[in-house]
Amino acid sequence: MKDLIQIISDEIRAIGTNIPILIVLILGNIGYGFLYNLLYNTNVYKEAPIAIVDMSQSDLSRHFIDYIDATQQVKVVVKTQNFDEAKRMVIEREIVGFLYIPSELKEEIMKGNQAQCVVYGSTLSFLEYLNIYEAVNFASLEVNSELLPEVIESLNLVDILFIANDKAVNIVSEPLYNVSEGYGTYLIPPVMVIIIFQTLMITVAMRCGEENTTRLRDEMTASLGHSAKIVLGKAFTNVMIYSVFSVFFLGLLPLIFNLPHLGDSIDIIIMMIPYLFASVFFCLTLSPFFTDSDMPLFIIVFMSVPLVFLSGISYPLELMPWHWRILHYLIPTAPATLAFVKLDCMGGDLSNIRTEMMILWIQCAVYFVTALIIRHKATKIK
Repeated sequence: MKDLIQIISDEIRAIGTNIPILIVLILGNIGYGFLYNLLYNTNVYKEAPIAIVDMSQSDLSRHFIDYIDATQQVKVVVKTQNFDEAKRMVIEREIVGFLYIPSELKEEIMKGNQAQCVVYGSTLSFLEYLNIYEAVNFASLEVNSELLPEVIESLNLVDILFIANDKAVNIVSEPLYNVSEGYGTYLIPPVMVIIIFQTLMITVAMRCGEENTTRLRDEMTASLGHSAKIVLGKAFTNVMIYSVFSVFFLGLLPLIFNLPHLGDSIDIIIMMIPYLFASVFFCLTLSPFFTDSDMPLFIIVFMSVPLVFLSGISYPLELMPWHWRILHYLIPTAPATLAFVKLDCMGGDLSNIRTEMMILWIQCAVYFVTALIIRHKATKIK
């Protein structure tokens, strides 16, 4: 026990005297946490500027445009018949997209046919395209409901009987976990868990890179017990440090930015214990690949999007190819992110995350053994 306490003390001293690591720990964590929340603080993107290319110039198209402009998603800033002009405005970012209304809009609708209006937008932001799509969809539903009696008058008896016998389906939508339907409310809570993993991995990787560069190894020893104490000492040190940052990310920031917080704090703490230990052991297992203290910054910092994908919150885990699903079970942040969403965003309890907890504890055991083997071999080589 005395040796373990000494190793923890030495590790804290080494981290506390390393300026780059301290910058990542303090400025990186705090800056990262506030930056993400400030970027998505508006939550719902409103009044996106768009143009309408109205080739119909009919009373119906003008009514349709009024409905589109009345939605909160978009704001019609230009009405034109010049397709090339609207395209130029998108390229120069004067608008985020435009809707093309064909000249035969009214004629096709009054015949009972489907008229196709095309949405054009940039791929720079899918939120902008989503806003245009939602606004146009809402407006089309409203116009359809208004025109239905008039369309029926122009149909033959067979079509009228078909419509009359068609049972309407009333769809009632009630958002359970994201009342505002905001992107920030949906994305930020799981991203906080991923940031913890990323910055922890950077910290451990920089420390390991420093050891590999300067050869700051302990004296050569063949004792497996001594190697185990080193691995556990490093793990306890980083878990203690990131317990504080976990409170900041998962406790303080949700209060500041009014993020969903439906879970029990004790359940979240229980979930975070295997997550933090598994993350540290995972990083220590990869320590031979960290050849210097700067290299991790150029790799790990760009892992956010892949980690969000692997977690299963942006793309269903059941639909992932088998090789991506394997990565989900190998990287600690993937099951932990899914578990946190179930606990804190959906109001579940520990019984709802049994699978994720089992995966995290298995990762703890496996990565502890692999980290121990790698550390033991390193000291023997030295």
